[in-house]
Amino acid sequence: MATKALSLGAAGALALYFRPLRDHLTTYTQHPSASAWLLGSAIVLVAISAYASQLLIAVQFAWSCFFAPLGKNASQQGRLDRFYQGQAAIYDKTRAKLLRGRTTMLKLSAAHLKEQRRRNPNKRLVWLDIGGGTGWNVEEMDKYFPIRDFDAVYVLDLCGPLLEVSRKRFEARGWKKVHCLLQDATHFVLPEWDHTGLDGETGGLDFVTMSYSLSMMPDHLNLLDRVDRFLNPSGLFAVADFYVSARETTSVAGVIGDVASRQCSYWTRLFWLHWFELDHVDLHPSRRQYLEHRFATIKSYNARNGFILPGLISIPYYVSLHTSRRIDTSQANQAYEVDAGNTISASPSPLLMPTVSRQNSTADIPDLALGLSAALSRTRSRSSAAATKRPLKRTNSRSSEQSDSFRIDIAPELQLSSFHYGFRHHRVPFIDDPVHREFRDCLYHFAWEDPRVDVQHLKLTKDDAVMCITSGGENAMHYAIHSQPRRIHTVDMNPCQGHLMELKLAGIMALEYEEYWQLFGEGKHPNFRDLLDNKLSPFLTSHAYQYWRSREHYFDVNFYMRGYSGHALRLARWALFFAGVAKSTAKMCAAKDIVEQRRLWNTKIRPVLLSGVLTKIFFANPMFMWNALGVPMNQAKVFLKETSVSQFAADTFDPVALNTSIAQDNYFYQLCLQGKYTKDSCPEFLTRKGFEALKKNNAAALDCFRLHTDSINNVMRRLGPDSLTVAIIMDLQDWFDNTVEDPPAPGLSKKCELTSTIRTLHTALKPGGRVFFRSAGQEPWYLELYRREGFKVECVHKRPIGGKEPIDRVNMYASFYKCTKL
Repeated sequence: MATKALSLGAAGALALYFRPLRDHLTTYTQHPSASAWLLGSAIVLVAISAYASQLLIAVQFAWSCFFAPLGKNASQQGRLDRFYQGQAAIYDKTRAKLLRGRTTMLKLSAAHLKEQRRRNPNKRLVWLDIGGGTGWNVEEMDKYFPIRDFDAVYVLDLCGPLLEVSRKRFEARGWKKVHCLLQDATHFVLPEWDHTGLDGETGGLDFVTMSYSLSMMPDHLNLLDRVDRFLNPSGLFAVADFYVSARETTSVAGVIGDVASRQCSYWTRLFWLHWFELDHVDLHPSRRQYLEHRFATIKSYNARNGFILPGLISIPYYVSLHTSRRIDTSQANQAYEVDAGNTISASPSPLLMPTVSRQNSTADIPDLALGLSAALSRTRSRSSAAATKRPLKRTNSRSSEQSDSFRIDIAPELQLSSFHYGFRHHRVPFIDDPVHREFRDCLYHFAWEDPRVDVQHLKLTKDDAVMCITSGGENAMHYAIHSQPRRIHTVDMNPCQGHLMELKLAGIMALEYEEYWQLFGEGKHPNFRDLLDNKLSPFLTSHAYQYWRSREHYFDVNFYMRGYSGHALRLARWALFFAGVAKSTAKMCAAKDIVEQRRLWNTKIRPVLLSGVLTKIFFANPMFMWNALGVPMNQAKVFLKETSVSQFAADTFDPVALNTSIAQDNYFYQLCLQGKYTKDSCPEFLTRKGFEALKKNNAAALDCFRLHTDSINNVMRRLGPDSLTVAIIMDLQDWFDNTVEDPPAPGLSKKCELTSTIRTLHTALKPGGRVFFRSAGQEPWYLELYRREGFKVECVHKRPIGGKEPIDRVNMYASFYKCTKL
């Protein structure tokens, strides 16, 4: 670095004094133009000398790759030796930007291995790096998982010049456990094995990596079969490589969750496939397909490497973590099939057709439209209580006629869903479907219902099974802290809400309190990418990891200003700023007593926020109401029948500002007005006490969660009759069309969707089970539907028009109801 700076400084000095130096030189040359040319050449040479080492490497690389004759080598080993002989010493320097996925692969692997080691500290750990070449992976891995913690490390390669670099590297580090093997990968044998194969239980592989080497293996089928043979059932197989996608997506991609990011354009497939083929590198899609067929996928991530001309030339690459299909998935099966009524998996072969029980009508199967390759769903036996006590039995398609429940059986002994191979099983499997891609982002990054009031009236016990809307997840976590029910089913059609809930649960398990507070209290973290890869990833599903990896920038400035709810917060802050009351708003949010808060509200903020102009621009604007606040027109119609927009806004904000302390208790408006929480005003899960309650005993309090990505109706049908005791469905019913006052025309086949939902609720709830919901109206139109379907309807709270007392800390809804199944 010093030499480079000195050379550039000298070149700059020569350029600065160019004219006097030229004139002085002309006294000797007698030709001004010749002097200028000589001096200019000297300046260029001095400047170039600053980059001499880089230029030398570039020339050496270009010669070895494009011009040096390879000769006639019939064998793979001969070609490799000849190709890398002249560039082995500079290999790592020239591939740093090209092989970008290596670091991600190692970080994810290290995080996974750390969690495995924490669960089983005495487990033997043997690592085989196939195609490890110069040993860069081993040296880099030491940053994330100490090499001393491995029992043995083997770097296997068929190229002698590259392995020589490895040997020198490991000798310099003094690593005695790291060994270099010059072998054909398709017939690899470790020194600790005897000539017959494995030596008891000590010869298996616990960790295998292939960093940009799978595409270089001529016989990849035998290689992957051999890795599968010797990989321990709980072992980890990590791969990073270039790829091109097939024209059609595979059935496995749907349950890995990377359908959209995996697909390449026609020209991308054509160009990179043939470009790499010139160097005997095969990117044919069948290689990755067989990898995912042979091994169970834990994580998958697709990206584009645009190191040459970003945005114009991008090489597709992927990083994936796998394990053996021999691993025990009984806990996952229990969590998903018995506890959550879900049997989604994928077929290892498109020839395996689903078989449906003949005892029942196919019309009753929940419609998920997930395609041929997916096992869709089943409903439990009517004797659900007895079913939960019976051990889980898998039946094949031939015996499905004898089953008393719906079942679509597709190779059930081979679960291809990536959800089944995680450490925790909170997220219920779902198949990546076009309907999910309609949700581009989270609608809510925070919940908008007061869980303190919920808990007062829910009266949950440890025996309760609760279903609620996922939303931002705060309310569900509040129930877990205060009531610890047996099961909490969170439901949302938007998969992004599930990804957010996963991140919050993963943070509880993986992070310390201050790190967690930075993420969800302050809404920003300087190193979210490192947290994601190194700590959070073992507890995230493949779907959730891909989502947050593509949105790692969300925590750069303010997480809560992202997504659709972020639109509302930004618009509110802009409105307050341009109205000149931003400072007054900040003072009100920090006011230590309610008197000061009231004064600021009445004299500074209320006249602006509830002015006729802002009311028309924001609260009376359907586009703002839906895109920013998530309020559809049907919900607006509910309260507009009873009051005006301006009166509804006043009835919402006045009682809150006059009676609740934003600085010390009302975290809902603290977040909305300031864009972040404070430790005095935040949800329960963000307090140190709440965080520790969820984290203690290896986060046992989180075992109650099952996160569903589907409609409420489908989830309840799968859970089966009498499976729930409490359902909290927020303001969902305000979104439906009013079929009581505006029924469908006679002769139309369209049914009332809300009636169907209420009937499904009635079936899923046990006798005496309760449904809680809020509404923008005091007397919503659908109360009569509940009475018709066998519920007792009770009003818990009702907000009077013109009243000054809030019914909760949000006070956004005009009523809160409880309906009890009779």
